[in-house]
Amino acid sequence: MPHLEDRIKDLARRAGSDIVGITAVERLADAPPSGDAAYLLPSARSVVAFAVALDPLITEAYLGKREWIRHCRERKEVVQRLYRIGDEVAEFLESEGFEAVNVDINNNYRPEEGAADVTEMTEFHPEFSLRYAGVAAGLGRLGWSGNLMTPDHGALVELGSVITSAPLESDPLLEESPCDRCKMCSLVCPVGMIDSKASVELRIAGRIETIARKRSNTCCWIGCTGYEGLHASGRWSNWSPYRLGAPLPEDDEELNGLCIALQKADPQMQIEDNSFDDFRRAVFDPDWFYMTVCGYCRGVCSPRRSERIANRRSIASSGQAALAADGRHVAASEDSVEFETPFGVSALIAEGPEDGADRLSESAGRSPMDAEVLRLYHSGRLDRIDSGSKD
Repeated sequence: MPHLEDRIKDLARRAGSDIVGITAVERLADAPPSGDAAYLLPSARSVVAFAVALDPLITEAYLGKREWIRHCRERKEVVQRLYRIGDEVAEFLESEGFEAVNVDINNNYRPEEGAADVTEMTEFHPEFSLRYAGVAAGLGRLGWSGNLMTPDHGALVELGSVITSAPLESDPLLEESPCDRCKMCSLVCPVGMIDSKASVELRIAGRIETIARKRSNTCCWIGCTGYEGLHASGRWSNWSPYRLGAPLPEDDEELNGLCIALQKADPQMQIEDNSFDDFRRAVFDPDWFYMTVCGYCRGVCSPRRSERIANRRSIASSGQAALAADGRHVAASEDSVEFETPFGVSALIAEGPEDGADRLSESAGRSPMDAEVLRLYHSGRLDRIDSGSKD
């Protein structure tokens, strides 16, 4: 009979994993606190880490603002697959007499002192780091951005893990890092989260992982949530149509305060039953749209340097994003106009004719912020800031 480790990995591959590896929890003993598997399972002895690759062609079209919806939908489908892989692995381990926990893919953070809920968080430490597990299980190494970079797929992967009480043999670590320090990730972050020169060191599985020094995690939250999508050059944005109208504060305390204020004003955060309440339930809800506006630091990171350079150029020439009348995010044109909103941000809205592209329905697709901004816009309750071209 095949060893238990081989049966687990074969099961994960048949369930849809592109990469799978195993690590003993001892390898994560020197990792930062989010590498502590016992936080979720006190009896933890091993972790099964796995990844599903994203389609590079869909990602390229997303980065170049040629197509938005397909990337959002692919991410939802991939995360659903990761949950199913984890369920099958956990159920198999339990059938063998071991405890097992399928780790949530996203939006599950450790409590922070003084924070009543996610809107008041500033650190956003995950209950268990899927990236650290990926390094310890030999799936890849941390790139300059801090994302897990794999030899065959670059950083274009979504990650999952199952923590178990089973004593499993660890897979070999990846010796050579796929990251060649091209630092394209630092160039395509619209909010300047990733330093292009300064670095910090993390120890994982007895090795030093050197990554970029970053700003407070609230900086990334502001960019990836979409409160600010515009790059400092003003020439391009991520897929967010929202703007702060001023540079982000340099002081971390001010930046944290801004993030909290934006979250408190965000209509999504006023909904009791949202993806931050139960991410898994949201992902499997057919009417929930996987709103994605950034992730450029990962999206740019293809396996080959020439591809990363091409991705970066595509982003830099992609222009800005605007909010269409039906809730889609589209590439801005000369008909796009900026409006003030009551949510601490302005909105760039496409006022031109519809182009016949794939639609988002009223019930499935608009984020709460988009829906409320459009409601106010169509009722004539938003003030125009200017009428200049935003393309």
